[in-house]
Amino acid sequence: MADIIADALAHAIVVAEVDDPSLARSLQRATVQGEVVRLVRGIYVPRAVVERLDPWDRELLRTVAAATRGRLRQPLCGISAARVWGVPILEDEFAPVVDALGWDDRATRRASDLRYWATADDEFRVVEHRGAVVTDLPRTLAELAVRSGFGRAVAAIDWAVRVRRRPGAPATTLDDIRAAAEALALVRGRARLERALAFADGRAESPGESWMRVLIHQLGFEVPDLQHEYRLADGRRFRTDVRWPTIRLAGEFDGRLKYRAGEARGGRSAEQVVIEEKDREDAVRGTGDGMLRCVWDDLRDPRLLRHKLEAAGVPRRSRPARLALKATPRTL
Repeated sequence: MADIIADALAHAIVVAEVDDPSLARSLQRATVQGEVVRLVRGIYVPRAVVERLDPWDRELLRTVAAATRGRLRQPLCGISAARVWGVPILEDEFAPVVDALGWDDRATRRASDLRYWATADDEFRVVEHRGAVVTDLPRTLAELAVRSGFGRAVAAIDWAVRVRRRPGAPATTLDDIRAAAEALALVRGRARLERALAFADGRAESPGESWMRVLIHQLGFEVPDLQHEYRLADGRRFRTDVRWPTIRLAGEFDGRLKYRAGEARGGRSAEQVVIEEKDREDAVRGTGDGMLRCVWDDLRDPRLLRHKLEAAGVPRRSRPARLALKATPRTL
């Protein structure tokens, strides 16, 4: 478990572990007064601890607290298991609910801030990961995809089957995910899963790239190739996120993380990153290709992306699919 989560969990107050009948009442008052935050029933942390975390880590803390310190006795599944695995989740509502497997195949039910999902087998493909008992990665992705929209499912699967991965990062294959779905006899949402598996591409290097490609498809435009490599006369090589060979147009998704996070910049200054990007763009244009840049705002409001694609002359593939013109995912 990441140190930041372990450190935050060390400050947790678990009512069941303290023999003090008045503690629950005092914690409820402290919650109303804003001094503490309730993660799940019976587990509280000081507000100052939570405020140091970004929204993703707050929800991961809630999930881990329920699985390791709370009353949950079933394996985490769905979005909650995905959080533990580190799966990127688009369109995240950050609802204070922890998902776990139910005991049988009867209807899904909710008990306070725990949601139990009906399952044919609550022991199939269950492992321990980072201190929590969870469904393994293939099962997690299969069950996440059948309950999610197309964009969220594709981004999650792209991440799991990514071609270029950090050493030791969790990974799986499309066949493993499909095998888990077949073994569980998933029916509801299965067509949605199969569409996501067919569209997924492990060459996508970020959730933003995955989501951009999904929206391009749903808007009815020609879907670009991924990770096109340019080889220049001076021997330099570099890749762009996408490229439309029919109109000689390259595309880049700019998630801004590289300007803020030292790790993502590889030790380079933000200024150096900007300079290198400008040099790369000039090099692309020197080959005769154009360049299209997209940012998070273009994905949150697909109208902006549509206007950019139309202005750049990206050809239409088909009539656009019906989709919400505005979406609000978490920033990854």
